[in-house]
Amino acid sequence: MLDRTLSFLLDQLNGYLGTRYESTEPHAVLSSLSNLDGTIPPGIENKVVVSLVNIEREAAAVGSGAQMRPENGGYSRLSPPLTLNLYVLMSASFGNNYQEALKLLSAVLGYFQGKPVFTAQNTEHPFPSGLERLTVEIVNLDMQGLNHLWGNIGGKYLPSVLYKVRMMTVQSGWIVEQVRPVTGTDSTV
Repeated sequence: MLDRTLSFLLDQLNGYLGTRYESTEPHAVLSSLSNLDGTIPPGIENKVVVSLVNIEREAAAVGSGAQMRPENGGYSRLSPPLTLNLYVLMSASFGNNYQEALKLLSAVLGYFQGKPVFTAQNTEHPFPSGLERLTVEIVNLDMQGLNHLWGNIGGKYLPSVLYKVRMMTVQSGWIVEQVRPVTGTDSTV
């Protein structure tokens, strides 16, 4: 589910950037900003790099109780869905071309400001199955938080913006128990 959600957002972003700036390659890629050995991953130069930096459980999710599904003349109780918020960092990796980095990052900001909500009805690309909607909002980081984030990533600072992608629901369909239907009444107590 994580891969499909982030690939969907990447496709949406690349579709927008492709209409604004011509290129034979995508303008944005899904990647980490550094390898485990500290080297820079291939393919991120001159790109907007989309990276998942945190996953958070949405505590205020509506309908977080177990769900019932009719099955074999009875019901199955499913595990409650898990609603997640994804923290996604958009970094402009343009080496020595700082002005180009700022131009593309500005376009990213403009895109998500203009389209902060994604549903199956308002997108052209196939919307990830199992999702109802995604909302994208900027997360404000102070200088200390920004320093910690980039220190944890293990990379050199790049012009970037952190977004919170809200309400990604994961429902694996695991059956917790089988519930038999009520078949009659017994008036004796």
